[in-house]
Amino acid sequence: MGYAAIYIPEFPTLAWLRLDMSARAHATAVIEGKPPLERVVSFNRAGKELGLTHGMSKVRADTSGQIYFHLRSIPEEKAALELLFEVVKRFSPRVQIIASPVNGYANGKQMAAVLLVDQSGTETLFGDARSYAESIWKALQALEFASNVAVAPNAEASLLLARSYTGVTRVDAKDVQAKLAPLPLSMLTVEAPTLATLGRWGIRNLGELAALPETALISRIGQQGKRLQRLAVGSEDHLLVPQEPSFVLSEHVELDGPLESLESLLFIISPMLETLLRQAVNHAYALRNVTITLHLEKAAPHRLEVRPAVPVQNKDLLLKLLNLKLQADPPQAGILGVALSAEPAIPQVAQRGLFQSQFPEPDKLDLLIARLSAIVGEDNVGSPVLSNSFCDDEFVMAPLQPSAVKSTLVPQATTRAALRRFRPAQPAKVVYRDAVPFILHWRGERLELRSAIGPWQSSGYWWDGRRWEVDEWDAVVSQPPQSLRLLHEPESGSWYVGGQYD
Repeated sequence: MGYAAIYIPEFPTLAWLRLDMSARAHATAVIEGKPPLERVVSFNRAGKELGLTHGMSKVRADTSGQIYFHLRSIPEEKAALELLFEVVKRFSPRVQIIASPVNGYANGKQMAAVLLVDQSGTETLFGDARSYAESIWKALQALEFASNVAVAPNAEASLLLARSYTGVTRVDAKDVQAKLAPLPLSMLTVEAPTLATLGRWGIRNLGELAALPETALISRIGQQGKRLQRLAVGSEDHLLVPQEPSFVLSEHVELDGPLESLESLLFIISPMLETLLRQAVNHAYALRNVTITLHLEKAAPHRLEVRPAVPVQNKDLLLKLLNLKLQADPPQAGILGVALSAEPAIPQVAQRGLFQSQFPEPDKLDLLIARLSAIVGEDNVGSPVLSNSFCDDEFVMAPLQPSAVKSTLVPQATTRAALRRFRPAQPAKVVYRDAVPFILHWRGERLELRSAIGPWQSSGYWWDGRRWEVDEWDAVVSQPPQSLRLLHEPESGSWYVGGQYD
């Protein structure tokens, strides 16, 4: 049984740089506060080499050299922390977030994320403790999270080792105390008066603290002396409380200045979309839809959504659909922030028979619909759906949703008359007798009606400008024998032949 501790220093900077690839090669710093009182809260290694320190003013940091500044974004850090947790969960179901900058943690004025992982039961999957730690470290490196990973039999010991040693550290039970001995007392969470007292005694590191007599130490500084000494020898107990955050697919990035180029926007969206897909695939999901929200300069947020015909795991397809959507409906102001969210769904698997006709690929269908929407308008492309109205032929366009469910309709043996509608209805003139249609003038002919049944009156949309009203009659023509549907508009007095019965 062992524990793996993960320590990621300068987490706000890493949360920003994992999405902004253009800034990784430069000295960077994350600042917070209002101008001109901004302060540096995090920076990368290149920034440290230029002399940046935590709490330094931005004005002073500007004199250190060419530095890329970024305003701190809590949504960015939360999204990065959720991604980090999802990656670590692949190595153990028991993971605890000890601390992160999101909840205000700072050790030695260094904004860091700290996670603790229970290694129990993972030997058959990842091998020994060394291989286990290296697997976690490589997975985090692939996501641009520069981290320290330490594995030890004791949870508190692994946390101390991860904060103190870079890269991967593996310690056996017999070597824990020796590995902790050279660490300074500042690595422990000690009250300032107690730390000053130990300093006056000449105690500088954990090895010297562990060598003190336990009884004498407790008699002088109380029970905290016993806890500190147990930490120094690597025997202090820690109750790991596993966490299970909700599975939310979202990414957020804030820009340092207004962005107006669509090409630059797609460059930012691409790694965000890749991250969402990776999270979905890790949970055996595809993406049903993707929603992008653009926070604009002096304007309301601009929100767009793409919904493929079937759930997909294809980044290039989703990026192309977003591109076409943005071209058809571009933002009307500079972009200050980008938020990306997605809805997970079970991937659709279809297996066709050897002799079944070939259907178009779903991704090609999505691109075709997107291109048509950009030309004729989004409201004019889709699947027609009948409206809940008595108005003939009224329908709306709904998004295309192909279904693999076969029709279960069974043909009926009985024969019924079918009305073949004329679209549009054909103009006609009617002569009444006793308030019933008697003579029909239609298609240049004079037709005598043997019978006419009606009217069936219907109307709708009287509450707005689309009001309509029509009277319907079913009439039988004497010669040539035929049955017709007649339409009469009372407001205009016009008559039409709406269809013919077969």
